[in-house]
Amino acid sequence: MRKTCVALFVAMITLNVFSQEGSLKLEYLTSSALERNPKIKSLGNLVEAQKFRIAPEGALPDPVLGFSFKNIGLDRFSVGKEEMSGIGFSVSQMIPFPGKLRLKADIASKQALQAEENLRASRLSLVREIKELYSRLFYYHQARELLLRKKEILKNALKIAEQKYSVGKGVQSDIFKAQVEISGIDEMILTMEQMAQISRANLNSLCDFPPENPLAAPEEIPYYELKLSMDELSQTASEKSPLLKGAELMVEESSAEVKMAKKEFYPNFMIQAGKDFRGAFKDMYEVMIGVEIPLYHKKKQANLLQESRSRLGSSRNEYASMKNEVHFMLAENFTMAKTSENLIKLYREKILPQARFALESSLASYQVDKVDFLMLLSDINSLISYEMEYFRNLSVLWASVAKLEEIASLELIK
Repeated sequence: MRKTCVALFVAMITLNVFSQEGSLKLEYLTSSALERNPKIKSLGNLVEAQKFRIAPEGALPDPVLGFSFKNIGLDRFSVGKEEMSGIGFSVSQMIPFPGKLRLKADIASKQALQAEENLRASRLSLVREIKELYSRLFYYHQARELLLRKKEILKNALKIAEQKYSVGKGVQSDIFKAQVEISGIDEMILTMEQMAQISRANLNSLCDFPPENPLAAPEEIPYYELKLSMDELSQTASEKSPLLKGAELMVEESSAEVKMAKKEFYPNFMIQAGKDFRGAFKDMYEVMIGVEIPLYHKKKQANLLQESRSRLGSSRNEYASMKNEVHFMLAENFTMAKTSENLIKLYREKILPQARFALESSLASYQVDKVDFLMLLSDINSLISYEMEYFRNLSVLWASVAKLEEIASLELIK
């Protein structure tokens, strides 16, 4: 019995993570997702499309080629016979008021830059999702491993209880308690396997792999200590966050639209040149300059100006709101990361060693009938629960730091 109990304790305190051979690499997942993800490809195509719009927006409208036929009466062909008859050709070109084309190209340029920032934000978001799922998958695998170890421990404890009962030193209820605990572990293992399978399917989806593509167990995620302060993260986010950059570009685009709306009060011009062929008579040449009069500016241009000003106000408020949201998300995830960081230290330096010592003491006392089976079971459950909480907080730490990376456009964990 003593050898069995010693084996029980040794199994309890040697809770190692998975073997690293053939493990799933985080770098492989992130590079595959960035290269293969359909949404990222779509946004890349959109950026390219937006860039192709800049030059056309700043170009002059297409010229118009005209043809005219002037004939006196319908009973005969009078070109060359009547002075007012002729066949004419003309070319006309609409010329916007100076500055309009530059503003239209500027607006298109701001839209292209927004598309680039949207792509950058989506890439950061994708990497964050991959890291969150990777850390979550690590936790599910490690939790399953711990539960399997706990099951083996309880099987050993069941053998001890059966041996004690067989010699009249134990009670039958201890055997039933151990059996119930083992059955409950099987249920928890199935739940962890289900969650791990869902995480794998999600990773396959983000990487554009087949849904049934098998993924190995992830590598052990190391402990990460966040060394940047909240002020440093806020400063970096203010300078590099694609969310803020995109909102700022929207304000600049709206400002350019206001300028464009003001320009619409000024007329556009049309230049036309033509020639009439009149046969026996001298050819006639014509040059005309037209001016587009904004006659209905109170109904049209004035309302468009008010619309653009309202959009500018909306963009500015959206930027302010995004700035507040970014700093809130930074504070939230910074707090979560620091809390998990402190909890991990607490579990590693105090709680887990104390829980292992408590189990060792309980085990020794159970062998000499100084504590009952329920106390031993409680210490086993406590240690396994603390081990699982340790790995859960490690996963939460990674997820929080990954979110900070996304917001501040940094690479903190690799």
